[in-house]
Amino acid sequence: MSPIAANANASNPPDTGGTSTAVPHPLRAAGSGTLRTLVVGGILLCLLMGALDNFVVLTALSSILPDLKATFAEQSFVVSAYLITSTVAVPIFARLSDMYDRKTVFLSGLFIFIAGSVLAGLSQTFGELVAFRAIQGFGSGDFFPVGIAIVAVIFPPETRARITGLLSGVFGIATVAGPFLGSFIVDHTTWRWVFYVNIPVGLAGLALLMIALGPVRPERSGRFDVVGTVLLAGWVGALMFPLVEVGLGGWSWLDPRVLALLALTLVLFAAFIFWELRSKEPLVPVRLMGHRIVGAAGGTTFLVGFVLFPLATFLTFFIQDVTLAGQQGGVSDTVRDVLYALVIPLVFGAALGGNLMTRIGYRPIAAGGLALGSFGMFWLTQLTVHTPVWKFAFGFLPVGGIVLPLIPLGFGIGLTFPVFLLAVQNQVPESQVGAATGLVQFFQSLGGAMGLALLNSFQQARFNAIGPAVPPGGCPLGSTQPSPACLQYFGAVPGPLATSYDQLFLLTFGLILLAFATSLLLKGRLPTAAKPPSPPPS
Repeated sequence: MSPIAANANASNPPDTGGTSTAVPHPLRAAGSGTLRTLVVGGILLCLLMGALDNFVVLTALSSILPDLKATFAEQSFVVSAYLITSTVAVPIFARLSDMYDRKTVFLSGLFIFIAGSVLAGLSQTFGELVAFRAIQGFGSGDFFPVGIAIVAVIFPPETRARITGLLSGVFGIATVAGPFLGSFIVDHTTWRWVFYVNIPVGLAGLALLMIALGPVRPERSGRFDVVGTVLLAGWVGALMFPLVEVGLGGWSWLDPRVLALLALTLVLFAAFIFWELRSKEPLVPVRLMGHRIVGAAGGTTFLVGFVLFPLATFLTFFIQDVTLAGQQGGVSDTVRDVLYALVIPLVFGAALGGNLMTRIGYRPIAAGGLALGSFGMFWLTQLTVHTPVWKFAFGFLPVGGIVLPLIPLGFGIGLTFPVFLLAVQNQVPESQVGAATGLVQFFQSLGGAMGLALLNSFQQARFNAIGPAVPPGGCPLGSTQPSPACLQYFGAVPGPLATSYDQLFLLTFGLILLAFATSLLLKGRLPTAAKPPSPPPS
């Protein structure tokens, strides 16, 4: 057996029971650095494709809706279909990767995503588009948990940390590159290429993995938790659909449909937890949350996702409606450039966090990164209508403006990205690496979806409480000849709007402080030599 396989098996001892199989070396040529690079490149392409897709499609919705004769209110179905199925798919594919060949499971998700992309591009009706977006979303739920699980098996702990840091930065890149790519496609070709552009990227990732990666089989098989899957899909769907509707302004919190779906969520969630705690082979290893490190990593990841993933949306709204209010051109370019100040430090922070984990423990990196991020978030609470987009010294050094707090915010949170995944992976045997990775990713996805809806509702409520009253008859945006009352209304909006966003950022500052507190529960460090992981609690 090669040194890599020996290290993987020694640090992750096999479970007893189940059907054992001989585990060949996962690389086509044992010890080949080139093949390792090709595997990482293939996984990176698939992760980037999945992360980019939702942002690209959101940018193109204004062109898609009229072509398919859909209303603005119906756009939420395109978002919710993808979001619900991708969130549900994360633990499903994670569990499957612990039962079957991880490479086969990963490529299955890739094929599903590519098929969904082709079908979405061929959509002739809005209903077809929603259905095919659901297929896309389900396939995308495979990439991150199974890709990271493959990395966990192939690479030793110290190398795994650096690779995970690199892969974790993909989501930050997608936040900026997605809207830019979507705008470019819509401006230069048909919206259908928003979906077709995924195909060559996916095929390139497929080719790299087929060349470099052999079977990555677990040491035991097991049963798939069908009941747990149905209950998971039920409560996630019942929760996320009304959250998306409320977040996009379609429904109110007191809408009977919202209240009914939230009540259904509680019932199905309770049934899900009851079933998973008693299942011998659960879909989601809920028992792992009783382990200190797993619980701390899951809770902190949820809070980070709750704050970070909606942040780009709120920054876009602030620049568009406050800083550059009334301007007709250059808004999208300004937003893109501002988000670079968040994303580029985030990517560097994720890479550095992976490298630091080979030298220091989990807690210093996670707590230090969140402390730095909270400093940047608090700085955002001081924004006003007079805050410039950027202020430079010597023509290049940022010393003020909206961009300045984004640098420590992005870098600090980026530092934490690889920590939680690797801390959890090193607490479970190899047979549960996929499920444990999926658990962390599930919390992050759920936090992001809930954060966008709940924080957006909070900001709207605060603005409605302190903002000017809308003139009788309303003031539609884009009117070529607004009435004097509407002109006065639009002129009075930026100040209260800025205040409502400051209060929003103050709330998110408190949430990051809470994440900092939960990160202090982490302990231990990345193993530098093969050793058995701590067993999960019974």
